[in-house]
Amino acid sequence: MEIEYKYQIQTNVLNKNRYSKPKYPIVPAIVKIPNTGITSYPAAEEFLIDTGASISILHHRNKKLFEEIEPIDSTTIIFGNSTVVMNVYNIILRMNGVDFEMVAALSNKLNFKYSLLGYYKGIETFDYLIMNNIRESFKLVNKN
Repeated sequence: MEIEYKYQIQTNVLNKNRYSKPKYPIVPAIVKIPNTGITSYPAAEEFLIDTGASISILHHRNKKLFEEIEPIDSTTIIFGNSTVVMNVYNIILRMNGVDFEMVAALSNKLNFKYSLLGYYKGIETFDYLIMNNIRESFKLVNKN
């Protein structure tokens, strides 16, 4: 199974200079809460693939999905010079009609519009992450 997307061009980038390219690997996904039927459908959340993020982070606009859900844990996230404690939840991301069980922290406030697809029980869920910067596309691949 392969999920392939083109990089998305963004006009509102955080750090715009002559060395930055405003193109990012973004994957849209429906957020589902396991065993509840709660979902973000029909709205898809856009996840920036962040290979440097230890854990996935959901944008705070999704907080209503978790109002009646107990977190499985909490964790301290470091953003630059600041730290934030966030609740951690089991979630399901539906990408291209396929469900993937993941773990994500729920942000209290992100200063950009994307959620982050991080490594722990996120990117590591896939056998391969292939980024082709020349074609400006990426693939998430599972051999199963």
